[in-house]
Amino acid sequence: MSGLNIDNLMTVIGRGSHKESHHEAIAIAAPNEGPRLLFGSADPGTFLRSVAKPFQALAMLRAGVAESFSLSPEELAVICSSHAGEPIHRDLVRALLSRGGLSESHLDCGVHAPFSRSERVRIIASGELPDVTCSNCSGKHSGMLLACVARGYPVEGYLDPSHPLQRSIRAMVELFTGEVLEPSSFGVDGCGAPTFFMPLASIARAFHRLHDDQFLKRCGLEERVELIHDAIDTHPRAFSGEGRLPLRWSRFLTGQFRAKEGAEGVMAVWGPQGALITKSLDGADRGLIHAVPLLLHRMHWIDDDTLERWIEDQPRIVRNVAGRVVGEISVDVPDPSVLEQDYPALERPGKGVSRYTR
Repeated sequence: MSGLNIDNLMTVIGRGSHKESHHEAIAIAAPNEGPRLLFGSADPGTFLRSVAKPFQALAMLRAGVAESFSLSPEELAVICSSHAGEPIHRDLVRALLSRGGLSESHLDCGVHAPFSRSERVRIIASGELPDVTCSNCSGKHSGMLLACVARGYPVEGYLDPSHPLQRSIRAMVELFTGEVLEPSSFGVDGCGAPTFFMPLASIARAFHRLHDDQFLKRCGLEERVELIHDAIDTHPRAFSGEGRLPLRWSRFLTGQFRAKEGAEGVMAVWGPQGALITKSLDGADRGLIHAVPLLLHRMHWIDDDTLERWIEDQPRIVRNVAGRVVGEISVDVPDPSVLEQDYPALERPGKGVSRYTR
């Protein structure tokens, strides 16, 4: 174990009697009551990646997309999703595009094979080629295009950071995170949309505010956040899909929390009790699969029975191709340290919520 940072979350993969590999992570918990807690040595910051989707969807709702196109909760769920590319997701995306008089050619998210294993096998067996609706971000991009149509914005260049839709999304992210997003924080996500680098503590603040009634009331966003939460809660498959962690975890979180994954090992779990943001330092989610349940239990956000059922569903063992147990996985959760509790970013001139309340 020499060379490992024992102050970080550590998931160790063992084979036989030896430690074969490890995954380090940092986590920040923002409980509804009490100070924010850091599990790890320091907050390294990260790009938002796909955990930004609830806030991107909020900007689309403010643009009038729900009213203009009578979105169903299932359609809103796929807009918020990093979906698996199953038929349900692809059909929803095509229906959204059709609703706005758009086609698949308008989507600039790129093409990749479906995340769903069964859909990949079906496509290969049938001789089909993946198309743009297979992209896990095609739901979000369809929502962005519909928002452009609803507001009369040009659909061309809808991913450009200077496009009015992207400026409104950036303002929404600033509002919830408390960050002032300078050009140095900008990046390009895997799907081509802008993404932003910031401390994990700011991401935890953003998800915590999704259940801060006073904050949402001041911003005039109560009903829109409720729409997003209802869509995620009532249509978990549209929001996720086969093999995706939010769907696999939904049976343990339903009624308490929601989970949203992002590329490079970013994970958000949030609910009325608070928010938990975890970042795998090597960008993999293998360690998070086993660390997140223990963190939730450590925070007393899930009980002993839920943790036991969760571990039974995703056991901490290593199997070979023949199914034989050949190793084990262990997780070390460090003692947390307390982060500052005030939100200084909100005290900067011009950072009040009034400019976002319409």
